[in-house]
Amino acid sequence: MKPVNRHLLVKKIEEEPEQSQSTFLLPEDYKKKPQERYTAVEILEVSEDSDKFHEYHIGMTCIVETGMIEEIRHTGVTYNIIGENYVVLLSGD
Repeated sequence: MKPVNRHLLVKKIEEEPEQSQSTFLLPEDYKKKPQERYTAVEILEVSEDSDKFHEYHIGMTCIVETGMIEEIRHTGVTYNIIGENYVVLLSGD
């Protein structure tokens, strides 16, 4: 899939979960709501009409607003996209 309309196709960089002891029993499918305002992602693909990002940015890590990551499911595959204007930091790698 190729993003369009100044979007980036990204992959969330998963942090290792913190080990905590809990006395509450939660359902197995329980998910914590994101507590962090920002998330680290890897850029997988860039739209051709992007003003700020180009193909040489593919593979770079950037920090984006967590709530602006859109999750799209299609034919059993999950894609994460974000508008280029929601990138707040870009790695120098």
